[in-house]
Amino acid sequence: MKKILIASAVALMSLTTLANAASVQISPGLAGWEELKFDDLTPNTWREEGGAVVVGGASSVSILYTNASISPSATPVLRWKWRVDQGTPVTDLTKKGGDDRPLSLTIGFAYDPANASFGERMKRVIVENVAGADAPGRVIDLSWGGNAVVGSIAESPYSGSSGRIVTMETSAAGGGWVEEAVDIAAIYRAAWGTEPPAITRIALSSDGDDTGSTVDARIADIRFEAQ
Repeated sequence: MKKILIASAVALMSLTTLANAASVQISPGLAGWEELKFDDLTPNTWREEGGAVVVGGASSVSILYTNASISPSATPVLRWKWRVDQGTPVTDLTKKGGDDRPLSLTIGFAYDPANASFGERMKRVIVENVAGADAPGRVIDLSWGGNAVVGSIAESPYSGSSGRIVTMETSAAGGGWVEEAVDIAAIYRAAWGTEPPAITRIALSSDGDDTGSTVDARIADIRFEAQ
């Protein structure tokens, strides 16, 4: 999505490390989160409901984010549940413009200069000027929406070689809560061929401006676990 153009500016929720060091839980609620809005575009509405983060909007888009510090080698399994009660039409997430989706969970990884491509190193100065020195180097966008096969992985049209889109669900809406689990470290290795650096940011986003869609979606119980 065009808003992920700032794929490197995407950020992530407050974390609480559980007593079990092999599990990291994303703190429920909105405390400590910030919203990234876009000029001349209507932002989403974000609220807390029963421990879930609820996003709503009409022809709107924005990102909810915060910083994180997670070891993908120690806790590579990412679990969460989400639901979409009203969503966007099916779109092509690999093409700029018209690539709306009701909900995405984005994982940002620390910039790793030792394994960055020539193009990534060239773009890094621009990224840091726009998003700061702590901006993620690479991102994985786990999306509800799009017309690709569930489980498929594609290059982001905005972040290019430094971003991947994973299609998790494609239904427009309905069906209640859906539980998900992915090996985020394995996805990173498949995409870039190296071990992932630290996870430094996580973000939630919803995008309905291109299709003029009304969205009602929610996400909860986000956590990282050992294998």
